[in-house]
Amino acid sequence: MSASKEVLAQQAAARLVAAACGEERDTWNRQEQLHDAATTQAAALAAATPLLQICASCRIVADCRQWAIVDEYTGIAAGTAWTNGVEKSAHWVPRRPPRRLAG
Repeated sequence: MSASKEVLAQQAAARLVAAACGEERDTWNRQEQLHDAATTQAAALAAATPLLQICASCRIVADCRQWAIVDEYTGIAAGTAWTNGVEKSAHWVPRRPPRRLAG
């Protein structure tokens, strides 16, 4: 990350102290892990839903979105999923390499 982008990320992160998720660290981490491990769209959406509900009541979603972009965040933020700072649908499932069958 460039120095100027890092400064922008730090400035955006400083505004996140007022976020609705501030007291939900354990829940957030658990649900993000479930979302990351999801192999179906239904499982991804089910994992994201509790976090999306928290985001829906948040006053600083725009600041959170800006932070997710400049920080190149991967996880759930600002009411949606992110991968390396790129917004994705909450039910999005990353492609994983196919498994090799024992032969």
